[in-house]
Amino acid sequence: MKTILESVTSVVKHWWWFVITGLIMLATGIIILLRPVEGYIGLSVLFTVVILSIGFSQIMFSLTNRKSMRGWGWILVAGILDVAIGVYLVINPLVTMATLPFVMGFWLIFRATFLIGSAFELKEEGIKEWWWLLLGGSAGVVFGFLVLIFPAAGVLGIIVYTATAFLITGAFNVYFALQLKRVKPIVKEILI
Repeated sequence: MKTILESVTSVVKHWWWFVITGLIMLATGIIILLRPVEGYIGLSVLFTVVILSIGFSQIMFSLTNRKSMRGWGWILVAGILDVAIGVYLVINPLVTMATLPFVMGFWLIFRATFLIGSAFELKEEGIKEWWWLLLGGSAGVVFGFLVLIFPAAGVLGIIVYTATAFLITGAFNVYFALQLKRVKPIVKEILI
């Protein structure tokens, strides 16, 4: 089991992953705004691919661990259900488009909540600008909730909320990465 110091060192050492995540999210937000119809359809397709991928990975995981793990059958059943749902969504893309706001809303709230937690971690490390990350995470939560609360507001509203949430969350992932980079020398000093 990793110690807390090893975990912190690993995260700080790989700070640049958050830059990549942030840039991907920023690019996605911009693409969604520039090409709203394609963006919405793309998000629907991505959602379907994710469900199918999770289903297949659960099936493989359960089958490869059936001799060493109790309860592997439940994971197998969950994987089969995910694949069945994914296939249904492939066959019925309009259902995917109708459920997309709910899935995206929850996912964006999850990512934004991660940023809020990270803000408090930066505060504990003495980083004065931690509140920017708290502000960005809070804005991401608000826009994620707007996606959940107003799915009937039309595709345009969902596109704007989703794109804005991607832009905010992406920008603050980059900000978080830069703060981790700032902490890196401090962590190295502690390890020496």
